[in-house]
Amino acid sequence: MKTPHYLLFFVLSLVFNNLNAKDYYVSTDGNDSNNGSISAPFKTIQKAADEMAVGDVCHIFGGVYRETITVKKDNVTFRNYNNEKVIVSGTVKVTNWTTYQNGIYQANYTGAETQFTMLFVDFKHQQMARWPNNTTGDMMDVLNTNSGYEDCRVFEGVLGQKPRKVTFDNMPSFPDNFFAGGFFRGINGKKWWNPMGTITASQGKNLTVDALTKGWIDNTEKMLNNDGKGHGFIFHLNALDIENEWFQKDNLVYYKPPTGKDPNDMNIEVKKRKWGFRINNKSGVTLDGIQIHAASIELKNSNNCKVLNGSVQYLWPFLMRSGYGASYQALGGIYVKGSNNEFKNCYVAHSWGNGFSIESGTNNKVENCNIEDIGWISQFTSSVQNNGFNTIVTQSTFGSSGRFHIRTDNKMTITHNDLFDCMKMGQDAGSIQCTNGGNWGVPINLQGSEIAYNKIHDCTTLTNGQKQFVLAFYLEGCYNYTVHHNLVYNFITDVVPDGTFAYLGPRQTKITDCYYYNNTVWNVDWGVRIWNRDRLGDMENVRFWNNIIDGKSTDNTNGANGDLHNLIDFQNNYRSGLASNQNSIFVDADARDYRLKQNSPAIDAGREITGITTNTTGAFPDAGAIEYGSTFPVAGSNINPSAFNFTLSTSEDVIKTSASSLILYPNPAHDKLYVKGDFKQWEIFSFTGQSITKGKAEIIDVSNLPKGMYVITFDKKITKKIIIN
Repeated sequence: MKTPHYLLFFVLSLVFNNLNAKDYYVSTDGNDSNNGSISAPFKTIQKAADEMAVGDVCHIFGGVYRETITVKKDNVTFRNYNNEKVIVSGTVKVTNWTTYQNGIYQANYTGAETQFTMLFVDFKHQQMARWPNNTTGDMMDVLNTNSGYEDCRVFEGVLGQKPRKVTFDNMPSFPDNFFAGGFFRGINGKKWWNPMGTITASQGKNLTVDALTKGWIDNTEKMLNNDGKGHGFIFHLNALDIENEWFQKDNLVYYKPPTGKDPNDMNIEVKKRKWGFRINNKSGVTLDGIQIHAASIELKNSNNCKVLNGSVQYLWPFLMRSGYGASYQALGGIYVKGSNNEFKNCYVAHSWGNGFSIESGTNNKVENCNIEDIGWISQFTSSVQNNGFNTIVTQSTFGSSGRFHIRTDNKMTITHNDLFDCMKMGQDAGSIQCTNGGNWGVPINLQGSEIAYNKIHDCTTLTNGQKQFVLAFYLEGCYNYTVHHNLVYNFITDVVPDGTFAYLGPRQTKITDCYYYNNTVWNVDWGVRIWNRDRLGDMENVRFWNNIIDGKSTDNTNGANGDLHNLIDFQNNYRSGLASNQNSIFVDADARDYRLKQNSPAIDAGREITGITTNTTGAFPDAGAIEYGSTFPVAGSNINPSAFNFTLSTSEDVIKTSASSLILYPNPAHDKLYVKGDFKQWEIFSFTGQSITKGKAEIIDVSNLPKGMYVITFDKKITKKIIIN
């Protein structure tokens, strides 16, 4: 039987592209004095990185590798061997625990590369000692006392001086200065700045805090808004009072194990390193099938790199910051500074800071990723923080975030994503945001950005009786972009009706060429909002065409804001009467089925828009995101987060090679090749792709083959290069 052409093409391509490439192997039970072959693997990935040349591949056997790998060469690949579970961890094991007091143990620990650290038991994240205790494990449920937040009030003080007062009305009685030396973190006032500081004294229900947050020190944070009320907690060793809590101080780590357990018999690890991989000033590096735990990836001044089929979890620990504005490396996350880098089929989750921090570069891409549980600190955190040009985010799922899902200052393409549960810990923010911030008079040119075919939904925020400004599109003071064919629903706040479809600003600037076409917007408090600050805002060629917008929502059309609102070009939108007639419009709005039903008034209610209304089925385009008779395109990733859990099959770091793994030795060979592993048939091809011989035996006689390079395939699935000498 002839070999299929596609297989021959694959084999020949493999041969030509890898004539000089070398394979290295790494195993947790290897040795760095070995030669790195499959039968004598290295012990560390870094040793392979040190030895690799351009084009080489590092195959990593399953296990846990506690190291930071600095990549030394361009165009090299690091991948998990045979789909085995490879974990690169930023932690170190902590042993030699001794008794401290009250069921608490202590051990030596010299500290992390980050500002604070994390502790894990069997890879499970544990809570840093805090009052009140977090017993739910939910890091962003600030309204639930069991999740580690308590109602508090912060006060302004003498301008420019640090001492500030904080009161917890529900705090039980503690000795004086019980929490002195600890850390206070609050979500108060307008909930922009998140006041933080070091506790210098505590008495009764009151703390004295040396403020770190600049806005708190300068009294510009306006803590007296809402009387400074909000939510907060205390980190302190004296708060270590329940099982599995921990604290780190003065080169010691403290831990309270479950009753009856000795921590010396447990797998306890503490974060040490910032990075799992450092890829600096490199090109063409690929990470494939690698899970990173308690660390992140640094892609600095690097281009054309790929991170595939892996995960990055517990990226960044607790942090304290003085400023409000966006900061890339300071907020952690996967750091990108370069061009044409790709992240595909990845799970990114669990962090006090950012998910991705893309500081610069062009044409970086995030595709089919699941990004969730990001931004526990809330303060200006984002699942994707972008300043790169033409960054693409597509077919990805964005789950819970402390503040933003995507925040950008530059051109982006954002398509076919599922975004929900943003701003869990704050307000005055958007799921997708761009703003000219304090630079009110200078608009941001988004240079033709496209935001399309996304689901943006189900946003709630803190509820303590004050303004709750939450938005799907917070595109303030920016211009030259198109938002089309998005489903936006369930932006509702239950204290002050403030959930909003789109906010434009433009405050003290002029915006132009802002297009909102064929969006379906349902169950929102507000439609379009404007802020004409000081009556210095202006707009031109701002269009809202062919949208369905919930009829019960309102726009701010009064006063100076109304002056700008009148400049918007509204055409062919369906809005009137929706509140009482949803069942005549959609198949089942209550079930989130926003397809148009037969005879819906939105059918043929739109107008032709070049490049936008391309799938018209009736006489005219329909209003809304879904043309009658169609369904909404698939939005979001197909990543299953449970596939990236860190539970090993044994308590050991070594995960043994699976029975189906194939080992071929010796290679080069001159008389016989030996195969170890499961297969049904092998076949050897010449350098030109001609089939030479095939068989099923585990011992392959190659003594009659001329010297040279060949390719052997197993079951037409696994291909290896062999050399006869």
